[in-house]
Amino acid sequence: MRPANMLLYRRRWTLFFQVPFAVVMGILTVYALVMAVVFDDRLFTILFSLSAFCTFCLAWTLGRAALEAHRNREPAVVIDATGITDLREEGPQPVPWDAMERVRLDSDDRIVVRLHTSEKASTVRVVSLALQRWQQGGDVVVSLAGLGFNPYELHRTLNAFHKAAPDQAPPRR
Repeated sequence: MRPANMLLYRRRWTLFFQVPFAVVMGILTVYALVMAVVFDDRLFTILFSLSAFCTFCLAWTLGRAALEAHRNREPAVVIDATGITDLREEGPQPVPWDAMERVRLDSDDRIVVRLHTSEKASTVRVVSLALQRWQQGGDVVVSLAGLGFNPYELHRTLNAFHKAAPDQAPPRR
């Protein structure tokens, strides 16, 4: 029996927290700019200008992320028979199931994939893959932060698709 496809969408309920916080940061930006103009002291002008810049950066970042999450109603990650596809990337390419040696859901809300390595790979390539795996935890890492999902259902789906995939692993000696 073929496992069901799984689509992971961005969580929209976080907008209830992001939008008010972005508005408060915008108000604080305006307040800091007014205070920077009102004070004649150079130190206060510099401090209020710096705080205006910081609050503006926070308001802009959170506001833009909230607007993007509100407008984008397409799935962010697709798990189907072709593999795992992260649609948030610029040129989304699925990671095929038959290329995966191991796939797991870790405690940091990430899908960590270890790909099969070729026996013909050079020593430099093997070392760079080992360093990448050590640094990121795997060859391909899909962050699930900000996405709504049931971890048990996701774990079952990943295991079912991985077991159902034809084994294309290179023979080990």
